[in-house]
Amino acid sequence: MTLLVDSLRLLRARVLFWVTLGISALAAILYLSIGFTPTGVSVLFGATEFKNPLIQSGSEFSELFYLGLFSKFIVGLWLSWVAVGLALISCAPVFPDFMSEGSIGIPLSKPVSRLTLFVCKYIGALLFVVVQVGLFCVIVFVAIRWRVGTWNPSIFWAVPLVTLVFSYIYSVVVLVSVKTRSVLAAVLAGVLIWFVAWLGQKSEELLYMASHPAGAVLEVAEDERRNALTDMEKWHRISVGAMACLPKTGETMNVMDRLVVVGGKTGFSNSQFLAALFGQGQEDSTLDQALTRNSTSYVIGTSLLFEAVILGAAAWIFCRRDY
Repeated sequence: MTLLVDSLRLLRARVLFWVTLGISALAAILYLSIGFTPTGVSVLFGATEFKNPLIQSGSEFSELFYLGLFSKFIVGLWLSWVAVGLALISCAPVFPDFMSEGSIGIPLSKPVSRLTLFVCKYIGALLFVVVQVGLFCVIVFVAIRWRVGTWNPSIFWAVPLVTLVFSYIYSVVVLVSVKTRSVLAAVLAGVLIWFVAWLGQKSEELLYMASHPAGAVLEVAEDERRNALTDMEKWHRISVGAMACLPKTGETMNVMDRLVVVGGKTGFSNSQFLAALFGQGQEDSTLDQALTRNSTSYVIGTSLLFEAVILGAAAWIFCRRDY
């Protein structure tokens, strides 16, 4: 417990911690500033208004629209990319600083195993994300109650999901940190695996939609169309095998759509959000099928397996190194 508290104190001592916290709070307040009027949607606490007969106070689509903004833009863009990126930059120096000469000598002299030191430092960095995202979700929780009139605790699923996504990437940062003691090399390695995971997921997602009969639009003869679909299915199977070895950062965040409660029902789809925006949308669209094609246990389980392997290698190097 002392090690965890010490890790949090070191993170709070960094200027970037408060900068990140302030940016997160500002983004949440901007979300809070979005409201509904009798004729449409207001932004910046009424400073600007956009007229829309489908989305207005008392409309059946107002809750869908407001939670859609949270799920598709706040979670999909801000928490998945900006918040995780800022957390990586903030936490990358944790292990290099801890392992620097003159810093690690005192902890190693205590009756605590090296593995315990390693795990506590790692968990301490994860707590940085929990604090940042937790504050963000509290403000969003109040915003939904104020604007929509319902308490929706399901939005707090964002805290463990964002922490999981961060942990996948941070495990690579930790491995490079304990190997090289270089903050720059660790950040670059984390960004690289993050980009590869994102690119792999998008490629597999597009191949899935292209090989799906409802998503393949080919204005050619039927036999050529069938051959093209067969080739797409083959490439899709290859991409699935490649992605099995990588962390599913985007798919982990997409799990949020399955957990958030809208109108008393669990689950939120792209077609629902389009219906809130334009009054139309197909419930079983190809895109919705592509985003939910893998089970939650597969997405998180294989990603945690990747993290366990990387962390195991990092812990082995940390415990066997001469200081």
